[in-house]
Amino acid sequence: MAGQEEYRFVVDAEDQATAGQSALELADLLREAEGVLEAKRRKADDTSMDLGIIVSAIAASGATLAIAQGLAAWLRARRGAKVTIERSGKAASIKVAVEGLDPEAAVRIVELVRG
Repeated sequence: MAGQEEYRFVVDAEDQATAGQSALELADLLREAEGVLEAKRRKADDTSMDLGIIVSAIAASGATLAIAQGLAAWLRARRGAKVTIERSGKAASIKVAVEGLDPEAAVRIVELVRG
């Protein structure tokens, strides 16, 4: 898909229910971000009954800043959350874990992911 990048956000929290709820809220928030074409939850394990702690997003290549701002807003509401971000794009792939950071630092990290 030319001009598009795929992001994968793996949410971790103190328990599975909190992680699932946080993933749902992150997916909802990302759907509203400018340039995000699709955001949906996925299961880490297909045999699991939970609805998923992984959020996959397809976005236009210029949407990284909007994604970073959305992620920062999500982190502001969940200071104890941990999220691993993976990006696959035309140039390269990258993976970064964000945990226990202030939201502005998270924005800077996600901007670096933009490449």
